[in-house]
Amino acid sequence: MRDALTALGGHPTPGDPSARGKLSAAAEAGSLAELVEPSSPLVPVLTAAGRRFLRPLHVAVVGRPGAGRDTMARALRERLSLISIGPGEGERGTADADLWLLVLTGPPRRADHELLTSLPSDRVVVVLGKADTFGEWDAAAEVAATCSDRLGTRVYPVSQLLACADLDEGDFAALRALASAGAEMPSMAGRFLSGRPGSDERVMRQGLLRRVDAYGIDTALALIAAGSPAAESVDMLNRALRDASGITDLTEPIGARVGRVRHWREVELRAVLEDAAAAGVDREGAERLLGTAGAVSGLQAGAVSGLQAGAVS
Repeated sequence: MRDALTALGGHPTPGDPSARGKLSAAAEAGSLAELVEPSSPLVPVLTAAGRRFLRPLHVAVVGRPGAGRDTMARALRERLSLISIGPGEGERGTADADLWLLVLTGPPRRADHELLTSLPSDRVVVVLGKADTFGEWDAAAEVAATCSDRLGTRVYPVSQLLACADLDEGDFAALRALASAGAEMPSMAGRFLSGRPGSDERVMRQGLLRRVDAYGIDTALALIAAGSPAAESVDMLNRALRDASGITDLTEPIGARVGRVRHWREVELRAVLEDAAAAGVDREGAERLLGTAGAVSGLQAGAVSGLQAGAVS
């Protein structure tokens, strides 16, 4: 949690030990088990709870099939160094979710509205995925603005494919040859596939479309043709395409929600202690620790399910 807070620019106030109880401060310091005697049966309970409290930030990527959830999950892992939970993780994976990233492909449909309302409103970020397929980035931004108006929350345009750009030296050489020949990306991607089926030329073009699609090819050709420093090497070109993906725009909304993640982890921690006390596991010690943190209300305890709930993916 500390690493996620620092990296993503979350607000420090909710995590300031002076503003929190002894229990929360110990959890943040990784010393929960030191709050009880070494012989207490609460030691393994607190050790496990402490590890869970300090686990890395987990983001569940959800949305309708075909929205590019797997690629978006990969983009979060590779570009933002987050633990992302894709659609194949199932309930076990989403039980660890701290935040939810809802991926749209255009103006929200009924299923998108229903999914959004099923998620914790204080820990969900909405993106317009496949932003590169709208032609110009401004067009994607306009669609995202329309989505924002309809959903009542900001929607961020992101090209998860560009965020995962991984062109190799062969691709780079092919793009340089195309740019040198004055080639341009046609408005219809299908027209880019020149050459007979199975030929080296056609296979090369198919590979480029698969890796960065039409928008990425067009951007790369423009950078190379202009002699941009961003296209001096394949590594620099990949970096330029990733920078154009919009993925780094997600650091602000994710970072802004880290404080809420900490809150719900603290609620979960207190719920673990309440369960231990109810089960008679060093009841006196558990109740003493709960007293240092302030008893969690029934409403808060019930809301732990918001942190653990699986989401439709």
